[in-house]
Amino acid sequence: MDTRHEAALGLHQLEGFLHQEAHRLEAHRKAHEFARALPGLTTDQRLAVEEAYAQEQVAYARETTRRIAERIQQVEARYAARHRRFTRDTAVAMTVVTMGLLGLCIAVILGTAAGAA
Repeated sequence: MDTRHEAALGLHQLEGFLHQEAHRLEAHRKAHEFARALPGLTTDQRLAVEEAYAQEQVAYARETTRRIAERIQQVEARYAARHRRFTRDTAVAMTVVTMGLLGLCIAVILGTAAGAA
């Protein structure tokens, strides 16, 4: 593996981590706002509500990401199958056309040879 590829991979992983961390912090911020609006909670109760809400948001984001990844894999599998089918059909069509042209050429050569004799 070359250095450029490793750097690009590391950059991609870092970008993914920062994106995930931003979503986690946003979930905690929303949880804090939600818990702050609930009257009559103690500080510990408010922190528990915040943590539960943030964990739920993170779990939802993970589940959504998993579903998206599964859908992408399904689409890739369908595309690969369609591409294989297209390639096979094209190869068969090219073979039929080539054999037809070869037969035509042989017929012309034999017709020319028979006419010259």
